[in-house]
Amino acid sequence: MTKYYPILCFLYFLSIDCFSQVPGYFPSIDESDLPDARFETPKTYTGSSLFGYINGGAELYLEYGFSGAWINEIHLTGRSYITEIYRMNGPEEAFGIFSVSRYQCKSTPPLSPYTCQTKYQLQICSGAFYISIINSTGNKTDSVNSLKIGEAIVHKINERSADISGFLPGVYSENMNREAILVKGKLGIMNGAPDLSDYFGETTGYCAVILQRGEATVLSVRFSSLEDINEFAALHDWDPGILSTGSGKMRAGETVTRISDHHLLIEIRK
Repeated sequence: MTKYYPILCFLYFLSIDCFSQVPGYFPSIDESDLPDARFETPKTYTGSSLFGYINGGAELYLEYGFSGAWINEIHLTGRSYITEIYRMNGPEEAFGIFSVSRYQCKSTPPLSPYTCQTKYQLQICSGAFYISIINSTGNKTDSVNSLKIGEAIVHKINERSADISGFLPGVYSENMNREAILVKGKLGIMNGAPDLSDYFGETTGYCAVILQRGEATVLSVRFSSLEDINEFAALHDWDPGILSTGSGKMRAGETVTRISDHHLLIEIRK
């Protein structure tokens, strides 16, 4: 036994180190939250280990700012639900991944400010968490059970959700929930607004909320620095004199308004 003691100690401390990499706070649930449910053993992922779960989509989460994931299969009334809880680096990042993942919402249940339910999936953005609950049959019972699971998770989240109203003042929250897209890089653009991929080019250092309003595409772009905003202006060959006045129409027809030193509101008409 003595000769194996150093190896056992090494493995013990290695396991502590590995588990310490998993963020400590997740609104994870168990039988105490849903007594009628049966839970499989949950799996957790952090950083690059997410590639082991979603090899084709991990880069998108990492671009937004990914902290960790809690994944479990939950059985309720004889049906199974793949439940995924992703902790992002903040509420904006959580809304971002929600905004480029939701698709053709049939309803927006009032579990949080940002929800999307289809026959086969319930998606929720609450605080710094993006939650996905997937079923395989798409019937009414699955919709009801998904809501029960989602409600139990959201009940454990005390953080405020992202307030993106400052990006587009005057836009109804329901429109933001269903239609607004928040992007922070090329992968977000490709997933949420691929038609604007060339418009952003290789631009970095920004957070943009994009919304289609009738014939116009509205972009509210907040840059990290004055250098970033100047590089973006140079990409489009904008007249810096017009930008300095606060608002103007550019050569390609966009109307650009400078909200602050680092924030532009751009309207592009078809």
